[in-house]
Amino acid sequence: MSIPSQKVSSSNKLIYQRLKQAIDLNLRRQIFIAACDDLCLRDCLAARLQTELAAESAGSHPRSPIDYPRFVSLELDLSDPNPWGSIAAWLTQHPPPQNRGSYSPVPGFQILGAEHLTRQSAAVQWSFLSYLRDIEANLQMCESTLLLWVSRPWLSSIEQSAPEFWHWRTGVFEFEGEPTPAKGDFGHFEDLGNSGDLRNLRDSGDFGNKLLISSLSGQSPIADEQSPISYPPSPAPDSQSVQLADEEPSPISHPPSPAPDSPSIQLADLVLAAASEDLEGENDAASEENFLPLQTLQYIELLQEHQCCSEALALAYHGLGNYYRDRILGGDVSEQNLTIAIRAIEQVIAYLDVDTNSQQNQPLTEECARLIAQLTENLTQYAQESNSLPPISDLLNDLGTLYWMLSRDRTNALNASDPVSSLERSIALYLEGLNRTDAETVPQTRVRLNKNLGIASADLARYRDKTENLQHAVAAYQQALLDLDPAVEPQQYAAAQNNLATAYWNLAQDGEPIVYLKSAIAAYTQALSCYSPEREPLNYAGVQNNLGTACWNLAQHQPSEPLLVRAISAYREALKYRTRELVPAAAAATYNNLGTAYWHLANQFQQKQARTESLQQAITAYEAALDIAAEIDRTKLTFDALAARNNLGLAHYQLAIDPDFATNKVAQTSHLEAALHHQLQVCAEWGQNLNDKGLTYGDKLNLQAAANSQAADSRQTALSYIVKTIRAFYSECGLPGQNLALSKVPGDLLPEILRRL
Repeated sequence: MSIPSQKVSSSNKLIYQRLKQAIDLNLRRQIFIAACDDLCLRDCLAARLQTELAAESAGSHPRSPIDYPRFVSLELDLSDPNPWGSIAAWLTQHPPPQNRGSYSPVPGFQILGAEHLTRQSAAVQWSFLSYLRDIEANLQMCESTLLLWVSRPWLSSIEQSAPEFWHWRTGVFEFEGEPTPAKGDFGHFEDLGNSGDLRNLRDSGDFGNKLLISSLSGQSPIADEQSPISYPPSPAPDSQSVQLADEEPSPISHPPSPAPDSPSIQLADLVLAAASEDLEGENDAASEENFLPLQTLQYIELLQEHQCCSEALALAYHGLGNYYRDRILGGDVSEQNLTIAIRAIEQVIAYLDVDTNSQQNQPLTEECARLIAQLTENLTQYAQESNSLPPISDLLNDLGTLYWMLSRDRTNALNASDPVSSLERSIALYLEGLNRTDAETVPQTRVRLNKNLGIASADLARYRDKTENLQHAVAAYQQALLDLDPAVEPQQYAAAQNNLATAYWNLAQDGEPIVYLKSAIAAYTQALSCYSPEREPLNYAGVQNNLGTACWNLAQHQPSEPLLVRAISAYREALKYRTRELVPAAAAATYNNLGTAYWHLANQFQQKQARTESLQQAITAYEAALDIAAEIDRTKLTFDALAARNNLGLAHYQLAIDPDFATNKVAQTSHLEAALHHQLQVCAEWGQNLNDKGLTYGDKLNLQAAANSQAADSRQTALSYIVKTIRAFYSECGLPGQNLALSKVPGDLLPEILRRL
């Protein structure tokens, strides 16, 4: 095949390099689609691919006495446009050598000539798409690489009308260029001898900025080229249960390698899809690191090809799982990374179980050992360092934790996994891990499993069977505490006590509040005995805040001034370390809690001067909470800012009508004006909330949502206190006071306020 000459843009050179690098990986079942409307450019690129890949093969160590090609170009037969048939015919005519000294995969194939289908009958075009849709029945032909060259209109038609083929694609590469008419005699090119520009297309040895491109340009079909026919898309295959159809005997003269099981194929698809996105980065160093999972996949394929022992496969999958686990621990907690890590560890456990249940391992053949050693030399630290496996109970713990993390992942809310099923799977894995522990298991493993079991059970309680699952959480935390010595592991002990106390607090919200709240207070107190504010100030402050809330909550069921005083003391201690500079959202929440505790203390137990001082302390705390809340994203708040502003207005109102202020008209008027200001602010913020969502006050349907309903309640409360405040203005300051108050009410609220007055 001679090499045509063509000027190539820098962007096309880069895309070519990525395509060549992708083919160089030589992984099993790589399906690439290359779209190019400029046929001269396409011919140039296809010829260069075959030349360079053949040159690399010839330059490597001989793989057999016969020079067997690495990459083959085939022309589509327009009378029967069956790419699978063309590949089968070539393999029949060119059987691989029988006595190969080392691993030699089936060559890759590029299919050319699809653009000629545009001028064929609708029946021929339909036949081509039908062959593509039949990909699963012909996957044995795609043990290496298939590259299909098409024009952009055909790219769109394949996506719409051959979804089965589109589903199996590894990457799509789109080259820039103006459309040219299809040649009548494809496959014979005139070498113009000007190949200077083409030398720049050689791979420089870098990984490039991108590798597998899985995106469409979105361009419409080119106007001056007849578009291929478009048919209603066939149902896409279920990606969750990809199965190979029964295959007819292959024309390959040597027996085909055994196909890996469905979970390993699905995992390989996930890894390839993730690598295709990762390798689109601009940093070469990052791209180099992103080749690690692809190299590990190659290692796994080799082990499966030669039916190596289960332990070797388990080690390889463990290395793959570790790569994605480290990415997750580094902060890249995406559903994609979690799913790949989960599937990899599931494969580890499956192969370990096979190893355990089998009477004896299949002996490692000399050829298998040599091939494994040969490829391992090229693998990176992730595969090399995975030379030992952790105990099965630790693997089950890690797998359960990944499922738990998946239940909390909301990076893609529209397609987020069902949290209930993920939590149920997580709990089952923790329980299985506990069942697999024995006398030799280190106590830390049981502690981790029980603590994690408690966390997952408490999370499941948010969705169903609240009391039952919280009781399971309590039992799990108690079991963890039995294996913990507070003198040896104070932090672990304190964390378990804090979690236990929180489970008790949640149980108290549904029944037997006094019993459960007392248990929560006792557990929080135990946690504080092991947390040092100097070493762990934020953990210490968090438990102090929780202790304050438990004391305040118990005071609502068992009224007690000492309990409220203890709650206030705990909140103030927490605020020494929960500062607005370090953790603004947490500080705002604690200030809000402090204000509420002071307000209840003033209204339930105190008289005269003490009551006035507590209300003033409540005002100061609420103002601090709202001041911090105004500076941060509202979605980060863990309390209702509108309710806090209502409470602030109420505290001002109560001070204004206090008999001790009757003789101080200036202070009284000041508190009334402050009360009215905050109450009107609640209504204004509620209105802004509706505007942000494109709603109106009369849009009753949209007020059914919990958040909207809560905001509506705050507005109604605020309106009631606005009316009371205006009446207080009239009572204390006469008609001028009432007119002053009404002058501050916005016009849209006046009709509603006047009706209530």
